[in-house]
Amino acid sequence: MKREKLFKYFKTYNCHIFREEKKHTIVINNDNDKVTSVPRHADINDKLVWSICKDLGIPKIESH
Repeated sequence: MKREKLFKYFKTYNCHIFREEKKHTIVINNDNDKVTSVPRHADINDKLVWSICKDLGIPKIESH
């Protein structure tokens, strides 16, 4: 999945960038204060995307 699409999905669930690091972006869910990191790659593996969504407490995004 494209990183840009994933971050647009995050915004629909009130998740925002907390800070940028060298290799990862830290994302926080403002509704439940859950935090996770997202690698700074153009494409992110679907299994990793599902894990990130689980960490943030949001529904899994469909890759289509």
